[in-house]
Amino acid sequence: MGYLRFLLAHPRFLSFGFGLNVFVALGQTFYVSLYNGEVRAALGLSHGELAALYGTATIVGSVCLLATGRLLDRVDLRWFTVATTIFVAVGCWLFSIATTITGLFIAVFAVRFAAQGLWGVCAQVSMARYFDADRGKAAAVSNAGYAMGFAIFPLIGAWLLTTYGWREAWALSAWFVIIVVLPLTMFQLWGHGKRHKAYEEKLAGLANEKTGSPVRQWTLKEVLTDARFWLLQPAMLTVPAIVFSIQFHQLYLVEYRGWALTSFAGGYAVYSAVSLLGTLIAGSMIDRHGSYRVITLYLWPLVPALLVLAFISSAVAIPILMALTGLTFGMGLVVFVTIWAEMYGTKNMGAIRSFNIFLNVSLASTVMVLTGSLIDSGVSIEAMSYGGVCIVVLALGSTAIARRMPNPHENVAT
Repeated sequence: MGYLRFLLAHPRFLSFGFGLNVFVALGQTFYVSLYNGEVRAALGLSHGELAALYGTATIVGSVCLLATGRLLDRVDLRWFTVATTIFVAVGCWLFSIATTITGLFIAVFAVRFAAQGLWGVCAQVSMARYFDADRGKAAAVSNAGYAMGFAIFPLIGAWLLTTYGWREAWALSAWFVIIVVLPLTMFQLWGHGKRHKAYEEKLAGLANEKTGSPVRQWTLKEVLTDARFWLLQPAMLTVPAIVFSIQFHQLYLVEYRGWALTSFAGGYAVYSAVSLLGTLIAGSMIDRHGSYRVITLYLWPLVPALLVLAFISSAVAIPILMALTGLTFGMGLVVFVTIWAEMYGTKNMGAIRSFNIFLNVSLASTVMVLTGSLIDSGVSIEAMSYGGVCIVVLALGSTAIARRMPNPHENVAT
């Protein structure tokens, strides 16, 4: 009932965050990698070579995000969204006409930077910035869009691929972004000027409060000197690095285990449903207990997920793997947004969140490239899964150390 009342109170703006997170799928690894087989065949690339190209383009995009993401702290959200949406359409079109490795690199850079990067920043920062007491619910509702994207885009991509081909699929995506997504987001942001004015007035009022413990809005430079920020990074970075590597190399995994590709693609429905459940649970827990409580819990399902990947060869592993990784990822989507707002305030969220996305994407891309190289070298899925478990354990230890440090709620804004 709490979620229902919240939705009814803010339907249009919440649908903006939700919708962008659905469409972010156009730049997500699980969707782009559906076309890996055809792309490799068309350009004569190996698993490792394509992973290296994809990872490098993604890292370049994350570096660009450091400069552009912070613009969201200064530029009107509406104009930022329009520019980003047009960029996504251009990226999809470039993908459809790529005939060389250079052309493919530019296309991958564009869709990853604009769709996965800038669209994601728009959705996450806007939900954290303009909601206070219900920030957890806002992040949960918004990030439920990820769950829907995971549920429908693999099926849409598979249908487009078999019906039209990979080039036509990306061309149709470009038209979809211009004809559907662009006008939809403008409608959802109608009247945003009043919302932003109220937010600025709130910040000014907090800054002028005559108290002994003034509200503090951390700059990115200050954040980078905080030991807690770095101790929490392993917990933030481990999940996307492992989950996205599994998704990027899904065709190899299916071939290695002898599974049907349709069965694996169908498993994304389980991933989506459990991810949605995870976001809703995390949103409620964060509003009641804070983000630190959730960050100590959400990594645990990844351990049995990796053990399933290592020990179970039959197709029964697919729904189990999807459910466990979906639960971890769904909870993580919410805490990724809220914890920085709780610790460092919301005024400079664009810069702080963009920097964290830079770290996130850089590491995840590096792991994808490394995984591709390991595959080319003959390293087994089992061995890589054991390595993943060790990384998760180390991340849990780092988080435990961060929790013992001074309370992040002291003298900071929420």
